[in-house]
Amino acid sequence: MRRAAIGLALLAAAAGCVSVTRRPTVPEIVAHLTPPLPPDGLLVDSVLAERPLGDPLLDRDVWADALPVGSPETRALLAENGLRVGVLSGAGPQAFQALLASEADAVGAERRTFRERKDDVIPTARPADPCRFAVRTDLAGQPVPVELSQARGGLLVRPEAGPDGRVRVWCEPRVQHGERQGWLRPNADATGFARRDEVPAETYPGLGFEAVLGPDDTLLLGRAADQPDTLGAVLFTASADGRPRQRVLVVRARSAAPAAPDLPAITGPARPPVNARAAGGR
Repeated sequence: MRRAAIGLALLAAAAGCVSVTRRPTVPEIVAHLTPPLPPDGLLVDSVLAERPLGDPLLDRDVWADALPVGSPETRALLAENGLRVGVLSGAGPQAFQALLASEADAVGAERRTFRERKDDVIPTARPADPCRFAVRTDLAGQPVPVELSQARGGLLVRPEAGPDGRVRVWCEPRVQHGERQGWLRPNADATGFARRDEVPAETYPGLGFEAVLGPDDTLLLGRAADQPDTLGAVLFTASADGRPRQRVLVVRARSAAPAAPDLPAITGPARPPVNARAAGGR
C-alpha cells in the first residue's frame, strides 16, 4: 500500500508541490512507517519509471537536463555497458512528473531507512531465463560473455550523510542468480564465523560510482535502448505481453530528521511491476 504513494512523494519533492486535501502532520506520516524512522538515520526513496522500449521520454527527454555522474573514465565504462546515470536538479520534464504519479507507469516504489544497516539492494528487473549478456569491467579489456539462471537485477546503494544536508550515495550494479545457499561469514566482532543464507550475486565494483544528492536532486539510472545484450539491458528491461519495456530507476535521499511536513500520507493501492504480473508473481 505504501509503495505507490512513495512515488507520489518523489514527485512532490521534485515538483515542489502536491495537491492534497489536508497536509498530514509529522506524527501521522511516521505512524505509517515500519519500523519508526530513527532521528539520526538516512532515508532513501526509489521508484521505477517504465515505458515501452525506445520511448522518447525515458530514452532521451528525461536525460536532457541531467548532470553526468562520476569521472570521465567511469562514465565511459558505464556507457560501454549500456548504463546511463545522471542527477536531475528540480522538477524535470512535466511529462516525467506525470509519469511518476501514474499507477500504470511507476512501479516498485519503496522507502528504505539506514541506520543499523549500511547498504541495501534495490531490485530493478527480472530478465528472461537464462540471462545472457556481455560485461566490460575495463576500458582496455574486451567484453566478457555471461550466462546466469534465475537472474534478478538490482542496484546496491550505500548512503552517507554529507555537508549542508546532502547525502553521498555509493551505487554498484548487482545481479543475483540461482537459489539461496548457506555460507560461512565472519561474525560481527570478527572472532568467529556464522552461517548465513544468501543468494549468489555477480558484483561489479569497477562499475560503481558515487552521487552527491541535495534536497532537490534526483538520481536517475537506466539503459540505452540501442544497446541490447548489455548489463544495462539486464538491469533496466522488463516485459509485458511478450514486449520489452524500458525502465529508469529514480532515487532520492535525505536525512531522516527533520521530516518534511508536506509529504502526503502513505496510503493508496500498490501495483507490482508488470513483468512480475506477467510471470504470475515476483
